Amino acid sequence: MRIPRQRGLRPHAAPVVVLVPEERPSLTSRAAWAVGRWLWRHRTVWAPSGIAVGVFAAVAAVHVIAPWMVWVLAATTLTPAAGLWWCRRKYPEVFAQRPARLAALAALATAALGWAAGTVHFGPLTVPLAWVWLLLTATAQVFWLVVRRSH
Repeated sequence: MRIPRQRGLRPHAAPVVVLVPEERPSLTSRAAWAVGRWLWRHRTVWAPSGIAVGVFAAVAAVHVIAPWMVWVLAATTLTPAAGLWWCRRKYPEVFAQRPARLAALAALATAALGWAAGTVHFGPLTVPLAWVWLLLTATAQVFWLVVRRSH
């Protein structure tokens, strides 16, 4: 690193040079970087789990900030079933291609919305709802991996 010539110094004086030794990263920072690089390389594979963690945090915040949202979430719980019915009526050819996959997706979305409504009402630290969240996260992750491999 070279520092520009300072005022008041003699014109032929040697330039001031500052040496900064490189600091070795700690073991914790190296481990954090390694985990971060691994997660970044595999980000599409683990997308449902990351989204589930974000949704868990958002639902916890909604529980504290706006507990009345339980009524909105409870009302939207039946939306996936209605969407499945509408898809079956409007686009029977699409529904005929993969009926089990669409039904499983609708069931998973209904369960997730029901979990969100229950968590907003009872709180995110309720043990049965935490187990439901874990089960839904694992199911969504497996569903995601199966669907990605089948394409």
